[in-house]
Amino acid sequence: MKKILFLTLLSNSLFAQTINYSFSEEFETVRKHEDMGFYKFNSNDYAEVYFRKGDDMVFQIFDDKFKSLKKQETVLLPDDSKKFANEGFFSVKDNYYWFYSTWDRRTETERLFALPFNKKAIKFESNEIKLIETGRLDPYGKYSFNYSSDSSKMLVTYRVKPKERRDKLNKDIIGFNLYDANMKKLYASEIEMPYSEADMNNLDYEVDSRGNIYMLTSVKINNEIDGEVDHENKNAMRYELIRVNQKDNNLQAIKINLENKFTHSVLLQEDLNHDIVIVGYYSNKKNSSGSDGAYVIKLEYNENNTVKNIQKTYCEFPAEVLKAYESERTKRKMDKKNKDSDLEAANLTFKKIVFNPDGSMVIIGEEYYVVTHTYYNGKTTTTTYTYYYNDLLVLKVDKQGKTIWCNKIPKQQSGSGTADLSFHYHQYKGEDYFFYLDNVKNMNLSLSETPYSHTSGRGGYLTCVKIGNDGKMVKKSIFDIKEEDVHLYPRYFESISENLIVDRLKEDRKTSKVFRLEIK
Repeated sequence: MKKILFLTLLSNSLFAQTINYSFSEEFETVRKHEDMGFYKFNSNDYAEVYFRKGDDMVFQIFDDKFKSLKKQETVLLPDDSKKFANEGFFSVKDNYYWFYSTWDRRTETERLFALPFNKKAIKFESNEIKLIETGRLDPYGKYSFNYSSDSSKMLVTYRVKPKERRDKLNKDIIGFNLYDANMKKLYASEIEMPYSEADMNNLDYEVDSRGNIYMLTSVKINNEIDGEVDHENKNAMRYELIRVNQKDNNLQAIKINLENKFTHSVLLQEDLNHDIVIVGYYSNKKNSSGSDGAYVIKLEYNENNTVKNIQKTYCEFPAEVLKAYESERTKRKMDKKNKDSDLEAANLTFKKIVFNPDGSMVIIGEEYYVVTHTYYNGKTTTTTYTYYYNDLLVLKVDKQGKTIWCNKIPKQQSGSGTADLSFHYHQYKGEDYFFYLDNVKNMNLSLSETPYSHTSGRGGYLTCVKIGNDGKMVKKSIFDIKEEDVHLYPRYFESISENLIVDRLKEDRKTSKVFRLEIK
């Protein structure tokens, strides 16, 4: 039965969990290195990894609670590493690798290598693994890396440098390379795309735990192959989910029909049952930047690993949710739009999809847009930008893709910078937590009030909103960052375990410390 719950935010006193924050001991700041993120080396140790081209990697090893820095290890890179391009430090299952690439100008050969890393000894193994050897690649983002949901497989894709400069004449050649956790090659092929670059956009890649390789594309309806025609909109697009036929090295396409609905965002991902799911926002109107709701497309397989069914569902955003936390004037306008079937969520950007063990999904979107300001003083023209990260729209659907509940988290963030804007998502005991900086005046908003603004770089309160399994929302103000004299960037928080969230804070040029959030 369709069930939509929508409740106002409640006060701190009704927030059942305790959220404690603390700071680690100060430790040395690693300077002139690229921060490559946190990694879990074993059940007791975490490491933050730093890279410096042609020199070394630094590993700062923390205890399991990030209360102190246990040790810092410096690992030298190969002597000729100045010639290498860093492609990333990766973990596949329990194995760790540094990926780097080389370019041989004389032979016009591009190569990708994986250098195994011993996490116990904190050192690189001596024998690198050559993963790819090919010709010249597109220099704009050479390699893309995707994991299966169980982290047992890694897909490496790349785009060969186009033969023709004109998009209309060129068909992309994409390299697909599949590896297991030991970097054993399971599949490799370079495949020409069926449409020209002008008619086709490659949006996303995915590999599932069975080893199937997928590509999500948008294709012009008015393309030169299919003969379909849309006279009203020459740039109209459709989606195609393409699976790589690894036996014959060709592509098998599934056209996605949204039944006269129009979409501007989409995500391709493997769920916990190892099936491919496509999720996005749709509008009932052409050329609209708004969203009427979300769609969920699931592919079901038979025992021969072929698609036997495509299940599609549409989840319309309730008008009551869209009108919440809006001014009376805005609500009157929205009522008119709703009467004319024109009510939509404006500027909604797809942010994240979360799969739950019971087959349900949480779909998270954020209202995001940019305003351009241009000034002319009679001599020169100056252009500045203001970035807006406003309300979150959170939708939970069951395993059939039907709405369970839908909620709006009210916020109004803006600034000329973006580092401390947006949010961090975390799941604890099956419930959904959202952390962001907010104006303290927003602690107890009623449904008829609009949120006060929070401006980037002006302090703010670290705030948490929890949505329970029943859709009820509660809000908690954790602390005023000005009182602690710290700069926080929630969008860069990392969820290390079910109840621990961390971020590294630079105190000054010489010292750093870890910020910890612990849920109990």
